[in-house]
Amino acid sequence: MKFSPYELYDLINRPGPLWLAYADLSEANLRGVNLRGAVLRGVNLVEALLHNAVLTEANLNDANLRMASLIEADLSRSTLIGADLTGADLSGANLSNANLGGAKLREAKMNEANLREANLRGATLTNANLHGVNLMGANLGGADLSNARLAETNFQNASLIRVNLSGADVIKSILAGADLSNGSLVGSNFSKSNLAGADLSETRLSKADLSDSDLHGANLTKADLRNAFLYMADFTGANLTGANLTNADLAKVKYDNSTIWPEGFDAEVAGAVLAAQT
Repeated sequence: MKFSPYELYDLINRPGPLWLAYADLSEANLRGVNLRGAVLRGVNLVEALLHNAVLTEANLNDANLRMASLIEADLSRSTLIGADLTGADLSGANLSNANLGGAKLREAKMNEANLREANLRGATLTNANLHGVNLMGANLGGADLSNARLAETNFQNASLIRVNLSGADVIKSILAGADLSNGSLVGSNFSKSNLAGADLSETRLSKADLSDSDLHGANLTKADLRNAFLYMADFTGANLTGANLTNADLAKVKYDNSTIWPEGFDAEVAGAVLAAQT
């Protein structure tokens, strides 16, 4: 059902939570509108304008938000399970504690958005722009972030089990305590990132750039680091038991007596430097 501007104005100004499931709101101008707690399941919001709209606790499951503009919108605690946000602009939006499980966010613009403790399990974010996004404590298990732009993003204590970050740009990001086990980070750029205490066990990191990154105390057991660029990375206290370091560049990599290397691996011959003991 397609609403006229008058009908839409009348609806959104009625008291109580709005129920517009499966309605056609494509190209609608909903700037700054208060849709808190609204039921918008399956709604068509293609190319809709929702700048600064309040969608806190709204139900947007299976909604079509392709190319919609949600700049600085408040979507905290909303549910967007299976929603299609392909090409949508969520720059500066608040999605903290939102449920985006299985959502489609290909080529979405999400720079500076707040996704703290959000659920993005199984979501598709290929080629998305997440520069400077806050993903502290978020769940991205099984999500596809291949070729995404994630520079200066905060993933501290996030769950990224089996995540796909192949070809992603994650330079200067915070991943301290994050769980990236069994993930695919092939050809990704984690240069100058903080991965202290991160779990990278059985993670595929071939051809990845981890130069000048902090991997202090990280778990890299059985990680695939073939042809990885590790120049000047900090591996003090890291566990690399069973890791594959074939053709990896370890020039000036820092390690200490607590670093556990693969059996038979000679760190000094590989160019790594033993850190001074204090």
